[in-house]
Amino acid sequence: MSSLSLGAGLFIPLAVIAMLAPLWPALRQWRSPPSPAIAPGEPRGREWNAAARNAQQQVKSGFSKLLELSARDGVIRGAHQDGTAFMVLGAKDYLSEQLPSSARHLRMQVIAARHLDIPGELVCDSLLFAQGRLSIAHNAIVKIALSQRDAAIGPRARVRQWIHAEGRIDAAEGALLLGCASAGQSINLARRARFEQLVAPLLRFGRCEPLRASAAPAQLVPMQPPGNAFIPGDGRWIMDGDMSVPPGHSVNARLVVSGSLLVGTGSRVRGDVHVMGDLVVHHDATLNGAIRCDGNMRIGECCRLAGPVLIAGQLAAGSQTVFGSAEQHTTVVASNIRLQEGCMAHGALWAQHRGEVQAESAHQSAQSGAAPGPNHFTGAHA
Repeated sequence: MSSLSLGAGLFIPLAVIAMLAPLWPALRQWRSPPSPAIAPGEPRGREWNAAARNAQQQVKSGFSKLLELSARDGVIRGAHQDGTAFMVLGAKDYLSEQLPSSARHLRMQVIAARHLDIPGELVCDSLLFAQGRLSIAHNAIVKIALSQRDAAIGPRARVRQWIHAEGRIDAAEGALLLGCASAGQSINLARRARFEQLVAPLLRFGRCEPLRASAAPAQLVPMQPPGNAFIPGDGRWIMDGDMSVPPGHSVNARLVVSGSLLVGTGSRVRGDVHVMGDLVVHHDATLNGAIRCDGNMRIGECCRLAGPVLIAGQLAAGSQTVFGSAEQHTTVVASNIRLQEGCMAHGALWAQHRGEVQAESAHQSAQSGAAPGPNHFTGAHA
């Protein structure tokens, strides 16, 4: 073999390798397409929900007779075999009447035959159970709580581990819900409330006005694959670098983007999305599939995200953005989550470090086209 043919034989594979090297991340996704890390509707905080069910069963089996007696005879005090003290309140008894005026710490379990009101500033280290409504006043600190009806969490009150209500949970301004909060109907968080895990058929954040009609055009323009797209023929566009969906366009494909992705105003992406950089979604856009983002995600106002969302970094959403639907619950997971007032979700939200409901400023409400600005999650839980 001549040196010329030998050189040509080496040059061709080297040239192919050089051309494919920039596409390696995308090709890797092509060979092993990412499956959504979270299935639609998969609940988060499952261990806390199990704890709530166990607590409810324990109350039912261990306190049913005492609850009947307390309804007739009033307050009953006792202790379990392990020494844990408890207090059973009748339908007309109030916890505040059973505590010294100077009491600031409560270590016994409290089981209420009807409503249960936790006084402000009180620290409760054991289970609280109410067959009726549960009210936690301002600045109180509760470890675990269970209500067979509704629960109200006062301003700056704190739940340290979990709370469950068969009906709804209402958290006032500045409330802090650590661990998991779950409800059979809805959870409603006022502005500046903070959370970690929320599970309910309906989640409302701040003042939720009726959702306005979408400003997206009635007829969307089908988008053609960009020049830097690799089309393997299985319904995916594999992008080498960044990608931008123009305003008013629709994408009928699954997207794998090695850079960042911008979804323009009023656009629609129908397939699953995996973005290895940041994801920015402008207002009135719709994403129907599962979303996986290895960077940060910023969402403008009035967007609709139907599928599960997994964000490695921070998630910020503008007012009236909706995750999931009443018909199809979803799961949203991010390192930090910041939602402006007016957002809604159906299913589960999990902020692995911190979630917060932001008050919408006049300046923010006046903006019509931009996604929220950079996230600023600072400080630990108070």
